[in-house]
Amino acid sequence: MPQRASPHPLVATLTQQATKALAALRQEIIQREQELAALKAQAARWQRVLREPARGVRPAVTPPRVPPPKRLRLDWSVILQELPTRFTTQDVAQKTGKPTSHVYVYVSRWMKDKKVRRVKEGYQKVSRRV
Repeated sequence: MPQRASPHPLVATLTQQATKALAALRQEIIQREQELAALKAQAARWQRVLREPARGVRPAVTPPRVPPPKRLRLDWSVILQELPTRFTTQDVAQKTGKPTSHVYVYVSRWMKDKKVRRVKEGYQKVSRRV
C-alpha cells in the first residue's frame, strides 16, 4: 500500500486555523479570569466596608422594630349585656371575634357567677329579681 508523505493541504490548513482559534480562546479565558478576580477583590473590599459576610444579602443597617398595635381589651360584662336572652357560644364568638376556646372561659365564669345558666340549646341569661 502506498503511504502518503504529507497530509492533505486542506486538512493541514484546517488544523492550523483550529490551533490558532484555540490559542485565542485560551488567551481570552485567561484575560476574563483576571478581570473576574479583580471584580471579586473589589466586591470583597466593599463588603468589608459594609461589615457583611462575603455571601450575605442583608442590609447594612437593620430597620428599627415597630411594635405591633395594641388591641383594646374586651369588656365581657358589656358583651353579656349585648347578647340576647338565649345564646350559644357561637353567638359570643361572632360578637367578640375570639375563638370558641376563649369564649368557653368567660361563659364558665358567667355560670360560676350565676349570670347565665345552661339550657337545652345553649345558655340563658339569669334574670335578677330584686
